[in-house]
Amino acid sequence: MAEATAGAEEAAEATAGAEEAAEATARAEATAEATALRDLARALDREHLKQIGSFHFALVTAGLTLWGAAETWAQTTGWGIAGATAVAAALVAGFVIPSTLHEWGHFAGARLSGAVSPVLEEPRRHFFMFDFPMDQNDLHQFTWMSWGGIVAPWAVLVLAVASIPLSSTSAAVLVATLFSKAVAVSAFEVPVVRRAGRSGNPGAELGRQVADGGLPRSHKAGAIAGIACFALLWLAT
Repeated sequence: MAEATAGAEEAAEATAGAEEAAEATARAEATAEATALRDLARALDREHLKQIGSFHFALVTAGLTLWGAAETWAQTTGWGIAGATAVAAALVAGFVIPSTLHEWGHFAGARLSGAVSPVLEEPRRHFFMFDFPMDQNDLHQFTWMSWGGIVAPWAVLVLAVASIPLSSTSAAVLVATLFSKAVAVSAFEVPVVRRAGRSGNPGAELGRQVADGGLPRSHKAGAIAGIACFALLWLAT
């Protein structure tokens, strides 16, 4: 009888040990699978970042080159058509460059804050390059992400003013367009960040800003600021 009992206990222990081993193996496999998925996601994220980075680099370079070539043509020949082309190129460069770097500023702020911000497979509407799920990020991360994008156009403007002679019409148009973009971005996004800091709900504040007509108001503010900036530069030269 004792021997039968001991045998049953040994069998039960063996069964329990086998179950524990199976559970440990399953946990190890699940951990390995999760690690592999994370590594794959990181690799895809890096690859998407390289692709979008290359596209945006080409976009910014093309804008600068287009304006530089047209401005050189205008200064060299003095032709009216060359001057008009330089002005048109300045408008294009003044929109494309800050729009691109604005999104990279948002992205830099998101990544520096540790936010969940996966890079898209391809840019949306040329400039948008990453997702920022509100439900997976907190107010601190939203604030960093927002200010990164707000500051970037102003940094571009300062760099342009410091490095470009403002002696031509197209140069004044370029700086005025950069100023217009920086004002428009700030007019839309700064109120959202400030209200989100008080309410703690950035998603709701962003939706409120859009619903209240924040986008057209910011565009109008940017346009007025750009025209005023150009007028001042024109009078100064």
